[in-house]
Amino acid sequence: MLIQEYFKTRQDLLEKALDIYLPPVSQYPAKLHEALRYSVFSGGKRLRPILFFATYEMLIGRKNINRLERLLPVACAIEFVHTASLIHDDLPSVDNSSERRGQPSCHVKFGEATAILAGDALITKAIEILTDIKNRKISLQCIKILTRSMSTRGMIGGQAVDILSAKKKINVNTLRYIHLKKTGSLLQASMELACAAFGAEENITITLGNFALNIGLAYQIVDDILDEVGNFEILGREPGEDYRNNRATYSNLIGLEKAKKTAEKLLRDSYNLIKNMKNNDILIEFVNMIKDRLP
Repeated sequence: MLIQEYFKTRQDLLEKALDIYLPPVSQYPAKLHEALRYSVFSGGKRLRPILFFATYEMLIGRKNINRLERLLPVACAIEFVHTASLIHDDLPSVDNSSERRGQPSCHVKFGEATAILAGDALITKAIEILTDIKNRKISLQCIKILTRSMSTRGMIGGQAVDILSAKKKINVNTLRYIHLKKTGSLLQASMELACAAFGAEENITITLGNFALNIGLAYQIVDDILDEVGNFEILGREPGEDYRNNRATYSNLIGLEKAKKTAEKLLRDSYNLIKNMKNNDILIEFVNMIKDRLP
């Protein structure tokens, strides 16, 4: 199966499920539900849910879209949490980003209060739909994995350190912590959720979790580099945002060339973690996609 076809079919499956799980705009309170749909259907690539699908299908040893139907609550929950994090990230009190994916940020279009509530609503919706999983044991495992990834030990913790570090001189280890938590935690959860749904052994779960953390850190380093040397078409927003917000990045802490080499090493390490696994072609494509973003 062509990689492009794999991504398209899984994206199409997910889009239909997201539409079902989200309240219609006609439902009261309409403005809040419009903000949810605006943010979720704003052109995201759905990389995290597709990473979840790809990991599960690698583990079962067969690409079969019909087997993914029962896992749609998990995939949608991942995307809801990711979207919530972007809404909150863009707020004036955090990154103050007026654009997201080439269109006005949620708070610009609907106001700050509605944007905050939209992010909160997506997080609570994510937990709610995980209870739709028929296997109670797997349902509880998934809730535990996803909430841990969002917690002060994960995404929220990374965001907190990022905010506290703004306009301050920090070292590269602190920046690494921020990236591993803000970006890496949900990627790690996506793969761990697939392992939970499959019933994978602990060593496989740990290996795939490390793979996810590596590609997450690599992705963020590449994003740092592109914020300095990229353009609107690549980023979906104006470059130079980190500089304007006086935020530390890998490229300004260790230089562009060393940042690029760090990303390349992380991607090599990611490949080495999965190179001997069967049916790993889609995961390898994730490594290659990040590599292709390197300027």
